[in-house]
Amino acid sequence: MKGKLVKSVNPLIGALGTLEMMKDQVLGKDVSGRDEALNDELDGIVVDTCCPSDTGIWETGIRREKLEGIWVIVSQYDSKEEAEKAHKKWVKLMRTDPTCKLQDINMWNLKS
Repeated sequence: MKGKLVKSVNPLIGALGTLEMMKDQVLGKDVSGRDEALNDELDGIVVDTCCPSDTGIWETGIRREKLEGIWVIVSQYDSKEEAEKAHKKWVKLMRTDPTCKLQDINMWNLKS
């Protein structure tokens, strides 16, 4: 299943968003995007969908400890509703084909 890239994000903007999130954590505020996050764990696989402060865009990341061992951002979404529907599809895919090829959407434009 191939995901979609809604918008590329400048890495500097992402870093500033991360610093803002860290400040909020220190001040005891809710961390943006995590309060509504969807998270499923399936035998060493984590499927996480949220709207993180570093991008401000709903996205799904998958971490398969036994395969890549890193987070792969597989898709972005225009809305929370779209993200919720897609999250269920990614969870179903990881249940039925846990070793399928995942393609990172390269939202930071770091790959050539």
